[in-house]
Amino acid sequence: MKKLVKLIGVPLLALSLQAGDWNTQSLVGIEGGVNSFDLSSNAGLSDSQSPASFGLKIGAEGQTYRIFLSGRTYSVSDQFDYANSFGAELQYIFRFTSNFNLFAGVNVGIMNMEFDDAQGQVREISQGYAGGDIGVNFSLNHNFDVELGMRYMNLNAENTRYVDDGTGTKTPYTYDIDNMVNTYVSLIYKFKI
Repeated sequence: MKKLVKLIGVPLLALSLQAGDWNTQSLVGIEGGVNSFDLSSNAGLSDSQSPASFGLKIGAEGQTYRIFLSGRTYSVSDQFDYANSFGAELQYIFRFTSNFNLFAGVNVGIMNMEFDDAQGQVREISQGYAGGDIGVNFSLNHNFDVELGMRYMNLNAENTRYVDDGTGTKTPYTYDIDNMVNTYVSLIYKFKI
């Protein structure tokens, strides 16, 4: 996955730098979304989750790129004590007009979750992720944009706990979360420093 991020991210950054694009704006955005991921276990559990999310992102935008640092919290089911992510996004902007553009990019970060398993035991997952994002951006005026996007995060997260079955044999119980897909809308404030 790291190779994929480098394969996509480095050329995007190089294209932006090559363009001599140093006329940047600062960005602050709030984001709300709906997410989808599957929680499964080797004990036969398969549970689809569709939590809402709320996030904050800060960054910078040039003519052909955007960079964000972001944090999100997820309102998952009662089974989860918490879920949050912290990361960065690098997006290449395809400008069609001054009021409309498309973007595509890469994202990396860390996902933290805590949940109760079928036996009532607390499980924690703290896992790095990498993925991609794509969307559209509409300029409302000089200072505000509305963004509609989709973000894919490849987690490959697992938590294994060995439980004594009473005979001295330790049986592994593994919980897996492979991927998360996030569909979101953002309101972004743009300003010069």
